[in-house]
Amino acid sequence: MYYMANKLGAWQIDGDEKKGRVSFELFFPKGFDPEIEAIRVAGSFQDSAQSIKNLDFSNGFPLDRDESNQEGTFWSYTTEKMVPAGFYQYKYMVQFADGSTRIVSDPCTRYGGSENQNAAFVVGGSRPGDNIVQPLKSGRKHLRDLIIYEMNIDDFTSEYRGLRAPLDAVTDKLDYLVNMGFNAVLFMPWTAWKYRDFDWGYEPFQYFAVEYRYANDLEHPSEKISWLKKLVGACHERDIHVIMDGVFNHASTDFPYKWLYRDAAKCPYTGDFGGTFPGLQDLNFNNSCTQEFIRDVCLYWIDNFKIDGIRFDNTVNFYIPGNTEGLLQLLQDIQDYLDKMGEVNFSLTLEHLSTDAADVTNQSKATSYWDNALHELCFDYLWQGQIDARLLNALNNRRYLKSDDKVPTSYLGNHDHAFVAWQAGAREDAGAARWYRTQPYLIALYTGTSTPMVQNGQEFGEDHWLPEDDKGTGRRVTPRPIRWKYAKDTIGSNLCKLYRRMAEIRKDYPALRRGSFDPDYWEEWQTQFNPAGYGLDIKRQLAIYRRSGRDENGKVQYFVIVLNFSDSSQQVTASFPENGLWTDLLSEYKGSWQPQIENNSLTFDVGPNWGHVFYKPAERA
Repeated sequence: MYYMANKLGAWQIDGDEKKGRVSFELFFPKGFDPEIEAIRVAGSFQDSAQSIKNLDFSNGFPLDRDESNQEGTFWSYTTEKMVPAGFYQYKYMVQFADGSTRIVSDPCTRYGGSENQNAAFVVGGSRPGDNIVQPLKSGRKHLRDLIIYEMNIDDFTSEYRGLRAPLDAVTDKLDYLVNMGFNAVLFMPWTAWKYRDFDWGYEPFQYFAVEYRYANDLEHPSEKISWLKKLVGACHERDIHVIMDGVFNHASTDFPYKWLYRDAAKCPYTGDFGGTFPGLQDLNFNNSCTQEFIRDVCLYWIDNFKIDGIRFDNTVNFYIPGNTEGLLQLLQDIQDYLDKMGEVNFSLTLEHLSTDAADVTNQSKATSYWDNALHELCFDYLWQGQIDARLLNALNNRRYLKSDDKVPTSYLGNHDHAFVAWQAGAREDAGAARWYRTQPYLIALYTGTSTPMVQNGQEFGEDHWLPEDDKGTGRRVTPRPIRWKYAKDTIGSNLCKLYRRMAEIRKDYPALRRGSFDPDYWEEWQTQFNPAGYGLDIKRQLAIYRRSGRDENGKVQYFVIVLNFSDSSQQVTASFPENGLWTDLLSEYKGSWQPQIENNSLTFDVGPNWGHVFYKPAERA
């Protein structure tokens, strides 16, 4: 980890909890001249370190230049006096060869500042070596065995956190997540962005820094890194996997490295590579320094915070077919490090919203990709009131991956869209009042071949709206606070019950997580069940499919899933692979309906917007 091994950024170099000297370090790779004559650092520590006015750049401390390293040039300074314990902010004033100056933040700081794009450091308090996070209590599970909860830290805690750091407040609800059956959390970006306003975090500014808004606790102002470490530790104590959302295609237009070069266009870290994202600064993976920088960002969070996976945002724009630079090299570097460290079951998930998503996952070290298919079919159904013939192939999407170690990630909704409960009643202007229409899709999500993911609040019918296209107004990135009282009203309590039950079923029956799917492929021109009695009946809004596989002891498990997407009760005749006593796992009381199957068939009524998950262990292996 070159960038952190050389302690770039600002670090306390003494072990005293009450005071210490601070070292500042900047690095510029060889071959790209930033045209710098001098650099001074100034900040809120100046009155302690030299009894001068804080943030006085004219009296800032000069950094020394060292060009002896073959990798590039280092600029460094260490305070002579001890700085008392506390949280301090700083910036650099850079003087260029043409006499111009520019005040710039630190691209490698591990702490974001409270304002003005400042960098920061802590003396005493929390440091990378403190509060070592323990691994998952029961070991890291394979991605196929996870049920993921996508969380916006701000929205999740806004209703109850008060003056506490949002990262600390998340811990209050971890037992709730366990009770709902979630064993993994995908945290939307926690790396620092340039302003302190509400943000989704997809315009990263300081890649090694915990976002100040998330880490600021008014009662413990010096604690920053520790809140995230404590949260990861609390998750691991409950066997909850922690997945980081990493944004590596683009950065904020104010990304500090860019402005440390006199001519910002000559900064090797920024520039065109692959696709572009309008209004943001693309990172240039044509240059090895960028590849190494982002690699070190990933390894920093893996090594110091013991995360269990990374979701890679917008990978279509830093993947070039036939070119290993960018995404493919990054994934390879991370996996090489994981192998070296003996880490297993670390998930590497692509947000590659393109028709070649499965192909890119197959050819790379990625373990998963976000599949938008089920979400799109669900939202279209909730608006049009008609299921689509593509549904079964969306549920059987693991067939597109060539390795059993890889599995897609599916969802009904995520942060990029309005809540699925809102969509359920959107056409009638009823929002979540028609929540029950989401039930068959929820059952499908948990009984398909991919890893299910649930957006925070979806499990109890949270129903904020979000424009799919805000026409450049910037109104998509807006708070959608989780209203926790909804979890206890009629809608929320009923949905929670179903989400909890589906999680129990998926956990208790391994064949649902790794078994086969029948029909293996559904011709999308077909509108009725196939001769075996499986598939879709488009006119009647019915789906019947079968799952089968082996449990941990090698015994075969059979499932027949029957879903009714219509608003009226439907009589169906379902085919079963074996006669005998079957159990409907979705009965109102577990195991209360156990139909006796004869002649491999059962005729029964399926309620509106409902389904059945029939189960039977095989009589013979």
